[in-house]
Amino acid sequence: MTRLGAAPQAALRTQFRTVGVRLRLAGLCFNLRTDIPAVIEHVLDMYIGHEVEAGTGINDFRVYVSYTGPFRRFVRRRIQVFIDSDTIIEPLPLRFACLALEAALNACINSTASKLLLHAAVVERDGLAAILPGPSGSGKSTLCAALVMRGWRLLSDEHAMLRPADGRLQPVGRPISLKNESIALIRAWASDSHFSAIFGNTSEGTIAYLRPPIDSVVRTLETVAPALIVLPTWRVDVPVTLEPLGKSETFRLLADDSMNYHTTQRIGFDTLAGLVDSCATYRLSYGPLAQAVDAMETLASRMRTERASSISATATA
Repeated sequence: MTRLGAAPQAALRTQFRTVGVRLRLAGLCFNLRTDIPAVIEHVLDMYIGHEVEAGTGINDFRVYVSYTGPFRRFVRRRIQVFIDSDTIIEPLPLRFACLALEAALNACINSTASKLLLHAAVVERDGLAAILPGPSGSGKSTLCAALVMRGWRLLSDEHAMLRPADGRLQPVGRPISLKNESIALIRAWASDSHFSAIFGNTSEGTIAYLRPPIDSVVRTLETVAPALIVLPTWRVDVPVTLEPLGKSETFRLLADDSMNYHTTQRIGFDTLAGLVDSCATYRLSYGPLAQAVDAMETLASRMRTERASSISATATA
């Protein structure tokens, strides 16, 4: 097992086309196989630091992105995606091939039954993990990206994966998906940010992926206990407001936006109840991104101080 960026790139390009490349991600093993150059280069560029090896062996999922026929690589080029030999996406124009791969990885992770999955970004700094739930367009990925580019560790911009056994968060560490105005906003926010190609004219507008910092990727096996839940809502020219959110409302919002809560029965209820009970819960409305980041860092700093004081008081009691 080696990491992308260290392995010989020529050898990996050949493996993508033949036996596939095994990629370790979110505690799972994916066999990625494709003969589409743009998809190969996307993985080699955006997944630097992830563990990879040749495609032989036991995999959790096999993902194959291919042309729809032998002539489709030349004329009216279209692609299709298979997971474990089943077609999961209708044929698409070639320009959507990288988006189709990312959608396939999402589908695989969403089908994972061993963890409670929340539609949320997750970041961590100095042992304090914050869950940022919300639907597409809420501003969670933009805020997540801004925090990550200010030194927070990325666990995910899409999946909060909670282990029922201990309630800890499983890192995912994939590229951050940004849309429309958020792309230029994060480019301006962090001059050293590294983006994928830009994909325009999709059903959600313009999409690009932000490569996560290498530290977030290599620490993907380091689980962390959640401490904070903040539901962000972005609105143009809205001043930053951060206010407590009731536990019952937080539970309801997370349950409604979960990928698998309603199929996990008692385990899902107990896991989600334990999460909400153990976390401070807030609602964050913001317009200016810098003010939202400041509010998050101030809140996290206060919580760390309170935690340290509590530990110190317990030790001296």
